[in-house]
Amino acid sequence: MAPSPIDFLEQLQTEFPDLAEDVQELANLYQRKLWHQLTLKVEACFHSSAFNRGDIPVRLFQGFVFEFGSKINFLKLAQFAVHACKFQPNPAAAVELLTSVVTRLEELKLPRTTEAVLFLRMHVAQHKLETGAVQECKTITEAVTEQLAALSDVDPSVSAAVYYVTSLYHKAQSNYADFYRSSLMYLSYVSSDSLQPDFKLRLAVDVSLAALLGEHIYSFGQLLQHPIINSLDGTPSQWLHELLSCFNNGDMHLYDTLCARYASQLNAQPALVAHERRLREKITIMCLLELLSSMPAEQRRISLAAIGERTKLEGDGVEFLLMKALALHLIEGVIDEVDSAVDVKWVTPRILTADQMRVLKGQLDSWVGKVAAVAAALENESVGMVAAGAV
Repeated sequence: MAPSPIDFLEQLQTEFPDLAEDVQELANLYQRKLWHQLTLKVEACFHSSAFNRGDIPVRLFQGFVFEFGSKINFLKLAQFAVHACKFQPNPAAAVELLTSVVTRLEELKLPRTTEAVLFLRMHVAQHKLETGAVQECKTITEAVTEQLAALSDVDPSVSAAVYYVTSLYHKAQSNYADFYRSSLMYLSYVSSDSLQPDFKLRLAVDVSLAALLGEHIYSFGQLLQHPIINSLDGTPSQWLHELLSCFNNGDMHLYDTLCARYASQLNAQPALVAHERRLREKITIMCLLELLSSMPAEQRRISLAAIGERTKLEGDGVEFLLMKALALHLIEGVIDEVDSAVDVKWVTPRILTADQMRVLKGQLDSWVGKVAAVAAALENESVGMVAAGAV
C-alpha cells in the first residue's frame, strides 16, 4: 500500500534533510487544503535546483502531487507531470507516467481537463518519436491538432506544445516547409527570452535551413523579424542570417558572393549541397518578386532584358523563370514576346522587413503626391470653368 502524502513527505524529509523547510511548508499547505498556495509552492520547488536532482521530481509528483491533482488547476498538474518526466530514466517510463495522468483526468469527465489532456498527449507523442515510433507520433499529433482547432481561448502553453512536437515530427521526416511553418507557429506562442540560449541557437539554425530548403516558401520576412534570428549573430552560424537576408532581398549578385565567401560552411550542410539547384532556383524567383514588388503597381511593364540583368539569366532562362512564377501563382500577368517584355498585374503578398517597409513607404508617398497633384489640377480646372461662366 502506498504511503499517504504526509507520510511520503516525512520520508522525503528524512532522506534529504536539506529540503526540510520546503517539505514542511508543503505538508502545512496540504493539511490546510490551501490548493492554490500549494500549487505555487510545488511550482517553486520544481524550479529549485535543490529539488531537481536524482529522481526527486518523479517521486514528489507520484507520491504527493498526483494525490491531490484533481483539486488544482489541471493544466498545472499536466505541466508538473511533464517536468517530472524529464527525470525519468527512459522515454518508456516517461510515457507511462504521462499516460497515468491522462487516464486520471479522463476519468474525471470534466470539460476543464481537455487542455491538460491535449498537453500531455503531445508530450507522449514527443517521447514516441524519440523511441522511433514515428507512426504513433503522427497519429497522436494529427488527432490533437484536430481537437485543438475546435477549441477557443486555448492556453498558449498548449498551442506551443502542439506546434513544437509537430515541428519535431516534420523535422524527422525532412519535411522542410512543414517544419518551417510549425516552428514559426510554435515561436508565436512562446517568448524568445524564455528559451535557453543553446536551444534557441539550434532552433534558429534549423528554421533557417528549413526556410532555404522548403518548397513554396518565397518570403522570409516573418522569420527575419523574429528575435530568434538574432541568436545567430556573433556565432559560427551568422552566415545563415546573411544568407536569409540575401534571399529575402532577392539579391542574386550578393548570393554568388556569399556562396564563395561561405563555401566551407555551405559544404558542411549536406541538405544544402544536395539541393543546390533548388536554392539557385529559389533565389532567382525571389529576385524576380523583389524586383516587381519594388515597382509602382501601375508601372509593372518591364523588359525581359532588365529581368535578365537582375537575375543573371539570358533570354530563354528569363521566359522560363516567368512561366515558373506564373505556374506557382506568385505573379499574374502576360508575357509580350514581340516587345520582349512582361506586363505584371499582381505580385503575391509578402511579410515585409523594416527595410522593405521603407521602400513601400516611398512608393506610397509617391502615390499620395500624384493623387494630390491630380486633385490640385482638377481644382484649378473647375475654378477656371467657374470664372469663365461668370464672365
